[in-house]
Amino acid sequence: MSKELTLKETGSMLLAAQKIVLCCHVSPDGDTLGSALGLYRFLKQQGKDITLFVDDDINKSLKFLPGVDCCKRPEAGQKLEADVLCVIDASSADRIGIVNDVVEAKCLMNIDHHISNTRFADYLYLDPVAAATGEVMCMLFDEMGWEMDKEIATCFYTAITMDCGSFRYSNTTSRTMNMAAKLLDCGAKPNEIADAMDVRERANVELWVKVLPTLTFTFNDKVAYISLPHELYNKDISTDNFISYPRYIEGVDVAIFFKAVESEVTRVSMRSAETDVSQIALHFGGGGHIRAAGCTIYAPLEEARRQLLEELGKVM
Repeated sequence: MSKELTLKETGSMLLAAQKIVLCCHVSPDGDTLGSALGLYRFLKQQGKDITLFVDDDINKSLKFLPGVDCCKRPEAGQKLEADVLCVIDASSADRIGIVNDVVEAKCLMNIDHHISNTRFADYLYLDPVAAATGEVMCMLFDEMGWEMDKEIATCFYTAITMDCGSFRYSNTTSRTMNMAAKLLDCGAKPNEIADAMDVRERANVELWVKVLPTLTFTFNDKVAYISLPHELYNKDISTDNFISYPRYIEGVDVAIFFKAVESEVTRVSMRSAETDVSQIALHFGGGGHIRAAGCTIYAPLEEARRQLLEELGKVM
């Protein structure tokens, strides 16, 4: 069980450490990357010996983030000592890949906003009300009186807008909007960030055309899902936007995207209007939020689909 920290304690622990490793979760999105990169830049400016690990590929759609080239992928057998290993935006230890095996840290810290957080770290700052960990980062900087430059503001704005659906999701609060406004004052350019995130490569559109015919309705049309078979999977083609298509079909409560990243490994993304999908994700070792969650099922696509729909059927 984690010792819960205040924002002040979180910032003070980071400042007291000299050798720090930051870590994003696997299948990195804009929130984990933006939050980690912004914090990385600030701590680097303070003279810290700092490493940023991401044990997964980074989508091309996020390569515009300032400092993204600083991200390193850990290697099996590698060993790195640190004062603090700080996990950003991950709700469980299995979401950081092999980083736990690679890093030998004096303490493990977790900064997160997922209600499904398993409290796996030694020290935890958790705000489940925050729309994004990027919002938590803004609060941390405010509490500590840390200054942001344009690059940090761009990272945190990307983090927030990614996890609140550009301020359309129900997790958007007045505090979310206030933090975003402060980031604009620090130099973030919403139009430039939106353009960078919304650009679709031709390969992305061509893949979507192949996935669309898999659209299936079940549970009296309250659930809609799409599937990407392993033979169509390409790690270099972003599919982050695919889940939004079934999500906004009239009458659909739960939207699901099944993606076979290996022949016997299926990643699942879920979005909902009412149903608590975080509990479904937790059942399979994943996590997330009430309205947006995900997990990895170690089974072929069809079997993974059967297992998840069976579990979902218990609450529909």
